[in-house]
Amino acid sequence: MKCVYTIEDQKVTCWKANVVPDYTITKLMANGTEERTLSSAITPEAGKFYNITLNKDKGYTDDGQGNYTVTSAEGLKNLASRVNSGATGINITLDTDLDLTDMEWTPIGTESQPYTGTFDGKDKTITELTVTTSDQYAGLFGRMGSGGKVMNVKLEGVQIESDNEMSAVGGVAGQNEGTEENCSVSGRVSGSGINGVAGGVVGYQWDGSITGCSSSATVNAGNVAGGVAGSTQSATLTGCYATGDVTLESINQGGNFAGGVVGSNTNSSTLIACYAWGSASGSGSGTIYVGGVTGTNNDGTLTACYHANGTVSSAAGISGGVAGRNYKSFYDPVITACYWGSNSDAGIGYNQAGTGETIKVDDTVTWQDAVNNMNTALNGLRTYKIDLVQSLPVLY
Repeated sequence: MKCVYTIEDQKVTCWKANVVPDYTITKLMANGTEERTLSSAITPEAGKFYNITLNKDKGYTDDGQGNYTVTSAEGLKNLASRVNSGATGINITLDTDLDLTDMEWTPIGTESQPYTGTFDGKDKTITELTVTTSDQYAGLFGRMGSGGKVMNVKLEGVQIESDNEMSAVGGVAGQNEGTEENCSVSGRVSGSGINGVAGGVVGYQWDGSITGCSSSATVNAGNVAGGVAGSTQSATLTGCYATGDVTLESINQGGNFAGGVVGSNTNSSTLIACYAWGSASGSGSGTIYVGGVTGTNNDGTLTACYHANGTVSSAAGISGGVAGRNYKSFYDPVITACYWGSNSDAGIGYNQAGTGETIKVDDTVTWQDAVNNMNTALNGLRTYKIDLVQSLPVLY
């Protein structure tokens, strides 16, 4: 029962309670529904007043060994603050689906404090993640360092945008130097700066790997855009796919790249059994390379990758059904058993390093032929298999 008492002429709101004599109280109910542990147990006496402090629900539990289990959206936000304050190596596990609607989100991991722990989503879903910023790195995670790992999480309805001129934007992470496994993204991702890089899952993948990840998000960037990853360097993507549309609206006079899977695949990066079903397009200033799989393949390797559906076009540059450009800077790029449909007349738009093994699916080569040849190329490489579903190839 609510009451008021006076201490030194000051009125204080209080609550009356009937208690059992000699009964020690260790917990109370807050807000009528939330059980809270008292900071110090009390054995109340009739007629006495007690000042009681409740331990606030932080939204996560801590085992004391650097492992945290998230139980609410507020808890994940609190842990993001811990990471960005220096606890970069903590491990985070989701215990429930999280709705971030109307939550002002600060990405986990910064340029000076990149996340290096393990984040396990346990196949839970995070919905309505929204980030609108002028910071360089934007996503659920801002920047992930070497050794960092994100796995088993679904992001639905993301709205992520940075207008920083050097933006790196991704649904899961803006920049990743670690690994990502079994992650999926839907919504919209945009890096609109003059050198903006955006990807449905990762904006900029430096070293490390992305495995079994997918995106149906629409992706837009000012310099480099990719359905799964905007730009890769010395990285490996395996069994990844994108079904959303990728658009590049360049605002600089240099080279610009858009790809159904990766915008710019460089520095010995490897794509294995990756595909795109959405459209890829580019417009604006400068030279624009657009590819069904990758905008440019610089010194990289593509094996059993394909663009199965949607259009590939460049209003102010060069396009290819598999790669907009195949380019040698230091090493010979290698393309093996890669296919495209009716999206382009050529598998590679600009063949500075040769055409590679790109094959168009038409009246003489069917998607079944493509599936057979891609599975042969994958034999001994990975456990992934490609099969036909409603006449189009799908990865298993």
